Amino acid sequence: MRESLFLKPVFYEKIWDGRHLATDFGYQIPEGTIGECWAISGHPHGPNIITNGQYKGQLLPKVYQQHPELFGNPSSSVFPLLTKILDANASLSIQVHPNDAYAEKHEHELGKTECWYVIHAETGAYLTYGHTAKTRAELIKIIDNHQWAKLFSKTLSMCQVELSML
Repeated sequence: MRESLFLKPVFYEKIWDGRHLATDFGYQIPEGTIGECWAISGHPHGPNIITNGQYKGQLLPKVYQQHPELFGNPSSSVFPLLTKILDANASLSIQVHPNDAYAEKHEHELGKTECWYVIHAETGAYLTYGHTAKTRAELIKIIDNHQWAKLFSKTLSMCQVELSML
């Protein structure tokens, strides 16, 4: 039986920060406006360090490349997972993520697909999950006119979503 790999998380300051990564999750976070914990990361902008066993002190992506058998002999040469815990006390930025083909060609890394699991949300919280524009021209027009409420698709409030799932 293989020993589990334990990872040192990477923390990032964000303008929409909170302190719940310390109070609710028990992380020893640095001072400042810490809004993200990269709990599992092989990403070049914040790879985890392994904290135990024979690989202690080594970077996760290096161990992934040198010992693929530990990860089920995957076909990807790049560690394919980035797991974050966010603590947001304000709205996050709207982001557009490239697919793998575009990202590999232009950024030399994997694209980004997302899956969100909301652990806790305050009353009135919501997720923005896409836009309503049907054509590129319509998208440009809505952006140029700053019609954000018309552009973005949002969920019901998180409390309503939670109740509707019961």
